[in-house]
Amino acid sequence: MSVLDSHLRMLLKKYHLKLKFMPMDRDGYLVHGVVFVRESLSDEQIEKVILHEIGHAKNDSSVVGDYKYIGSSHSCSECRANNFMIHEKIKQYVALGNEPDEANYVNIAVSLGISNYDEVREELLKYVAK
Repeated sequence: MSVLDSHLRMLLKKYHLKLKFMPMDRDGYLVHGVVFVRESLSDEQIEKVILHEIGHAKNDSSVVGDYKYIGSSHSCSECRANNFMIHEKIKQYVALGNEPDEANYVNIAVSLGISNYDEVREELLKYVAK
């Protein structure tokens, strides 16, 4: 599969994660070191789901509270997973030679499925020369 570029493979290995594609209702989830991804997604969607789930693997151990039963813990966990995905996608965007200060952060946020446009704008600003 073309979506599993060397960077994604490296991140999966770094966080000791396996990858499984399955028919399922959700786009993806992480359980006991396995990232499950819906098999019918496009390559672009697969990449975003994998990055989001890696974000859970990286950050969830620092979230206080039970993800399933405490709303603030769930929100915090999802926010951190999205932040990781945004960080990786913006890093990729800039590496492709795009100018971060000329980027339409609203369009990028929409393409990533992010409703908080400021998250994307703030990540882009990290790459603007001062």
